[in-house]
Amino acid sequence: MDPRITRLTDELFFIQRGWLNGNHLVFTGGPRTLIDTGYIRDAAETESLIAQCGLEIEQVELIVNTHAHCDHIGGNAEFQRRSGCKVALHMIERYFVDQRNDWATWWGYYRQDAAFFPTHYSLTDGEVLTLGEMNWLVLHTPGHAMGQIALYCLDTGWLVSADTLWGGDFGVLTTRVEGLDAPFRLRESLERLSRLKVQKILPGHGPILDDAPAAIQACLARVEAFIEDPRRMAQDQVRKILLYTVLMRGPLHREGLRDLLMASPWFPETAQMYFGGKMEAAFRENLDYLLERELLKLDDEERLLCTLPA
Repeated sequence: MDPRITRLTDELFFIQRGWLNGNHLVFTGGPRTLIDTGYIRDAAETESLIAQCGLEIEQVELIVNTHAHCDHIGGNAEFQRRSGCKVALHMIERYFVDQRNDWATWWGYYRQDAAFFPTHYSLTDGEVLTLGEMNWLVLHTPGHAMGQIALYCLDTGWLVSADTLWGGDFGVLTTRVEGLDAPFRLRESLERLSRLKVQKILPGHGPILDDAPAAIQACLARVEAFIEDPRRMAQDQVRKILLYTVLMRGPLHREGLRDLLMASPWFPETAQMYFGGKMEAAFRENLDYLLERELLKLDDEERLLCTLPA
């Protein structure tokens, strides 16, 4: 079995991906369920990993999406077509997918690849999703995404945190789409999670976390810093999207990356809102930061490569 796969029970598996693909949960009992489907480009690898858990794509009965960003729904359209499965997500995310709104889902705003898909069920805060003998409480956790959810297992204390919470970090805060109050809503979401008796965190990116209180407190401290200094929040946004762009588009020369950013909706707006409109300076500052920390590197042809796993 691939080392990225962790067997949690006889029927439940956690798959850790990289930073371009969201993590997955695979439930092989009834209903046979896949939680999040990764990035569209890597659907074949996603399928292979799921098969190693004992679930063929054609057998999937239900896809649950924690939110509708491209790194969590990329396999939906193809997997649903082949399996005929139902798709469930929070009613807000479902609304925007059904409306084919690629701004609210970020795909158009950030120029990301994704495909719309049929939806079938709306998940609401406080309802319980039952998978086999496990009961998962649906928690609306906005901030990163308007309709993001976490899932809290009432039987084990395990938390599927999606991009509300990783190891010391969380998903990008895009205030132009999510609203200027996004960091405040994220803080409320984290505070809500802190009141649960969480035994283990199954995050949207990165490894399983066993010290839930410490992880939540680290993220609370980080979002407080963003509230106090919005420019720091914007730096985090620019740096993460720079990394994701290189992961998505492959090796890029500096000028090519710059041109992609300048032609996008998001970068000029972000520079105007948080960097005094100085787009060139904002690009250089944040790119240099990533190069200095070796999150990006230059190959022999002077192309930018991301050192993080996809």
